[in-house]
Amino acid sequence: MNFTLLKLHPRMIVLTLSIIVLALLLCNMMGTTKLWQEIDWWDVLGEGGIVLLTILWQFFLLLSRPPGRVTTLLTVGLCCFMFSGLLDFLDEFFRYPQEAWLPLIENIPAPFGMILISRGLYLWYQEMLVLNAQLRRREANVREHQNVDSVTWLYRADYMHEQLRLQLEQGGRYCVAVVDIDQFDTFNRRFGHPEGDRLLREIAELILMNARLTDLVCRYAGDRFILLMPQLALPQASLQVQQIASAVKHLAFKSGDMAVFHTLTTAVIEATKGESCQALLRRLNTQFAQQKSDKAGVAWCDHMSR
Repeated sequence: MNFTLLKLHPRMIVLTLSIIVLALLLCNMMGTTKLWQEIDWWDVLGEGGIVLLTILWQFFLLLSRPPGRVTTLLTVGLCCFMFSGLLDFLDEFFRYPQEAWLPLIENIPAPFGMILISRGLYLWYQEMLVLNAQLRRREANVREHQNVDSVTWLYRADYMHEQLRLQLEQGGRYCVAVVDIDQFDTFNRRFGHPEGDRLLREIAELILMNARLTDLVCRYAGDRFILLMPQLALPQASLQVQQIASAVKHLAFKSGDMAVFHTLTTAVIEATKGESCQALLRRLNTQFAQQKSDKAGVAWCDHMSR
């Protein structure tokens, strides 16, 4: 069992323990303990089971979710529900005077807790919709996992070639883009291949987040990705690729205590009628090589000006 996420919730853990301690203190201060013969053990079993399950839900919630609004709503809601359950459970062990107010309010926190839990579950549902949309982007609505790259979890180049060939045969407007990480070899030498693989995965996620559901994102080779964008004109496709480059540029990739920033070299073309897959890729690679050469020239001029 992985307890990594649990360590990120110290406030929620303190809140849960505080609720338990508060319930015990209130019952002990306002009531007197019953004799063993007066205790209804069936009620203890039922009400204690509810409290125990609530605490277990709390534990697994914090064990499985990062900090955030949804986690806070669910945790606070469960704490309210648990507080009512604890007071009800402890009633079996304590006797209260007639003027005591604690038995009168023991059921009040539970409805508030259910409202918070309901709100948290609704927001969790919204999260699931977003995650499912990202999954559909990754899968391109086709679950052929034998064609998936093991590092980036994107489709491989051979699958991309097949999909591109099919799209070109069907005709219609179609744009293709190549995205390459600048100085990736230097990063690998400096930080090691495991960190390089992690960088590839994070950039793959960013590309997916900025792609449409109908787009197909593939790992072409090494640090290079290809986007297949059907029913998209060249200006809109170029804008989408610029947004991807901007997102990567602002990604602070953490390697140890360092934050490393990266840039991309990109090229975008629109397929022409009757063009073959090989001809389109040659044209794309030619434009990409020109972009790479132009960027290298600018970098050399900047270096010489210094």
